[in-house]
Amino acid sequence: MGQTYTFVALTADGRSPFLDVRVFENGEDPAAHARTLLDEHRSCVRIEVWDGQVRLLMIGRDLADQDEVAPG
Repeated sequence: MGQTYTFVALTADGRSPFLDVRVFENGEDPAAHARTLLDEHRSCVRIEVWDGQVRLLMIGRDLADQDEVAPG
């Protein structure tokens, strides 16, 4: 049985346009999935990774990428 993580996408103004709930098996990397989500959703500036009520990590864009983020 795997581990369930919630990926919360956030825009620069703090809105959350989507959540992704996913079960990972041993050896899968939630940080890598968060980076993939960030690449796919250019309006988002960061992805938070949650395990239940605990925020495990935050993946944000490089400062150089921030100028390329589409508004809202």
